[in-house]
Amino acid sequence: MNRRTVTALVINDLRQLARNPRVLVFAVALPLVLWPLMWFLTSLTTERRQERIESRTYRYAVADEAASVAGAAEARMWLERALAVVGDDGRADGEPTDGPAIRFERVEAPDDVAAALDEERLHVHVAWEAGGDEDPSDGDVDQETVGKAGETTPRIVLSHRADLDASDSAEGFLRRALERTRTELREQRLAAAGFASAPDDLLPLERIETASEEQTSGLLLGRLLTAIIVMMMLAGGSIVATDALAGEKERGTLETLLTTAASRVEIVTAKNLSILAVAFATSVLNIVNIVVWMQLDLIAPPAGLTLVIPVGAGLLLLLLYAPAAVLLSSSLLLVSGRSKTYKEAQLLFAPVMLVAMAVAAIPVLPGVELRSAIVLLPIANLGVAAREILTGHYDWPLLAAAWAVTGGAAALLARASLRTLSAEKLITASELDAADLAGGPALFPRRVARWFAALWALLLVWQLNIGGGIDSRLLISINMAIFGAAAWLMIARYRLPAREALSLRAPPLGAWLGVLIGAPAGLVLADGVVRLASLAMPIPEAWIEAMAENMGAGLPLWQMLIFFSLMPALFEEIAFRGVLLHGLKNRLTTLQLVLIAGIAFGFFHVDLFRIPPTSLLGIFLVVTVIRSGSIYPAMAWHALHNALALGSARLEQIRLPEQPAWWHYVLALAATLLALRLMSRVDQPGTRRRGG
Repeated sequence: MNRRTVTALVINDLRQLARNPRVLVFAVALPLVLWPLMWFLTSLTTERRQERIESRTYRYAVADEAASVAGAAEARMWLERALAVVGDDGRADGEPTDGPAIRFERVEAPDDVAAALDEERLHVHVAWEAGGDEDPSDGDVDQETVGKAGETTPRIVLSHRADLDASDSAEGFLRRALERTRTELREQRLAAAGFASAPDDLLPLERIETASEEQTSGLLLGRLLTAIIVMMMLAGGSIVATDALAGEKERGTLETLLTTAASRVEIVTAKNLSILAVAFATSVLNIVNIVVWMQLDLIAPPAGLTLVIPVGAGLLLLLLYAPAAVLLSSSLLLVSGRSKTYKEAQLLFAPVMLVAMAVAAIPVLPGVELRSAIVLLPIANLGVAAREILTGHYDWPLLAAAWAVTGGAAALLARASLRTLSAEKLITASELDAADLAGGPALFPRRVARWFAALWALLLVWQLNIGGGIDSRLLISINMAIFGAAAWLMIARYRLPAREALSLRAPPLGAWLGVLIGAPAGLVLADGVVRLASLAMPIPEAWIEAMAENMGAGLPLWQMLIFFSLMPALFEEIAFRGVLLHGLKNRLTTLQLVLIAGIAFGFFHVDLFRIPPTSLLGIFLVVTVIRSGSIYPAMAWHALHNALALGSARLEQIRLPEQPAWWHYVLALAATLLALRLMSRVDQPGTRRRGG
């Protein structure tokens, strides 16, 4: 590849782009005005909204029946005192007293409270519920109001519309005023009853916020920064990518370019560099814009955003987003190159943008930390890393890991786009290869990686959103159902022969002895991998406790074996050592097949600390299927491995306090190699072993 030719092509493309008003608007003008405009409008909107909330008159009504129930006088007293607190100083609960006062106006109680609240004729409705004899088992009774002998205390009920600003604000002001009134009356009655000390002196509380305002602001900005940067990269890069190949195909200018001395590799490389230049320039403009505006402080930032990004942190963010620019530009170029027309490229860009934006928005989710499986998800890991940088947390090994993962994905996609578009006929899509024409089983090896990538993303999003409140048996059942359904869909969609795809063959007898030897030995080696990994990344105590809890603590042994041992051994083997292995076996050497298929299994375990040992288990199981030609020994090994791990967890040995000696691992390795040797080799039809 001639560098001078590529440089000349890139310069020519950039000159043409400089004349394109859409590129100038989306790649230059928009990033320059986005941040100051966003700060100004957000700050202005917040101030105006606050002024509007505080200056309006809130309408409240009191239920008519309150006058006839017992305690109505006390109810009116509470309400009058609360309204006096709100009306006198304009604030409740110790809020600042500057600014307009909060005004409440009483109106006649409507017949239909819900309709009045919907139409904003009423902002808050007040009702009084008298005390009486209630059944504590009644689900409609607030258990906190139930006193002795099943009696409930009187209470005030506030009805409002939380989705309407005025109604929500009115309820908030009135509720806080009532709570302060309750505190004052309680203190007065305690003093009148001869309480020895002032209530404020009884266990006083003090709140100390250890996070600085800059860290809190960094958290807020960090959650949104990556999504905005990615959106801007896509906005500018998609215009360049559309014109770069799909647009030139439609105009016929690409045919002229192909008649020159430039090779297809040089043309595709130049196009990719042009898109990359625009995408990276967009990220540079955004980061520099943020740093400059925050440093100069020319426009007041939105309320709650007090942050000055140091120049060093800004440069680190630029370095962090560099692989994201390469990844996005390569994906846009690949889509454009495979599109026949300008409109088709625009149509195909939509799912790419949706996926990229969904991944970039993951840092917004609560509880997502870089020290988790998210470090293995390109772009999302950069988003979480940027959030941690802006909050002042520099976990350098994980920052480097996130950068390396996204950089590796970017390099692979750049190479794939270069090879694909250089080998493909760019002018017309009339030439299709044999797999495209045949479809079905012939096409599946090219699509299997996409299926499992989508499956991994689905499971990751599912695991991140379920939280910790779901029953472990239900969680495993759903996960296994997803694996089973995905395997069935792939087999049905590509008309795969189930017997061959799942390796449903009788294994040699020696394979069963190998399982009995290999499963416990492999578990010891997995322990060694965990210990080795913990040297670079210590395992948090919280993770160990959560892992022990998720291992089915309190469940009967038979349920633990079914849900944690047998079900994973069945469904995960069908998906990974069945369908995935079948799809990859003719495209990889034996060594590549073992490593890729084995490590892929580890990646599907969301917890970062489980990936190394499960990847090792996956490698052993792949070798088992390759050597035995059957999936059944792999299922047995998997089930026995999990059962032994359950036994150690049930005996509270998950911490593995006893440090095994080095010779324990040597014996375990020797036993594992012997076990794999007992799986007498039965070559699967069509498996290539180049250099394996």
